[in-house]
Amino acid sequence: SSAATTAGSHHVGGPTKVVGAAREREIAACFAEWDKGRKGRLTRHEANCAFLSLFGCKPIESELAKLFGGDDGDDHGEGDGEGLSLARFLAAARERFYLQDRDEAIRNAFRAFDSHGHGFISRQACLAAFGAHAKFVPRHVVELIFDELDIDRDGKVSYRDFVSVWNNDTHAMFHRLHGHKPTA
Repeated sequence: SSAATTAGSHHVGGPTKVVGAAREREIAACFAEWDKGRKGRLTRHEANCAFLSLFGCKPIESELAKLFGGDDGDDHGEGDGEGLSLARFLAAARERFYLQDRDEAIRNAFRAFDSHGHGFISRQACLAAFGAHAKFVPRHVVELIFDELDIDRDGKVSYRDFVSVWNNDTHAMFHRLHGHKPTA
């Protein structure tokens, strides 16, 4: 899967998500395939089919409403009753691929620690993983990391704990481990 990063430009919903060139071509080709009559816009039905083709599922109704509602105030008519433009379709598909790639990275990181597939990371597994792959990290720091990850203090890091820290608290955790206060 292609790497995804955040670029500096903005679109509806925030920063533009960048995907690899092959993924960009895949998205554009999908749009062209489902743009019946080559009108340069997708109907709701065509957009549903295009998303199903790319992702294996249709977008939820609120996502479609946002895409077709033109609620971004851009006055370009891309989300009006005329259909979904290629630009809006590209932005939405990039966002989806970006989130899929990010979720995959989180799952892979969790699996690296949960090498036996128990569905959780034990303190011993955490110590073993650091010992095998990051010997330079002192044991007491690994212990602190584990304690930060073990949100519910049950001696195990569940996938939910791991994702929660990964998504929300890695910056603050880094600073706590190093005795600094995080900056905004």
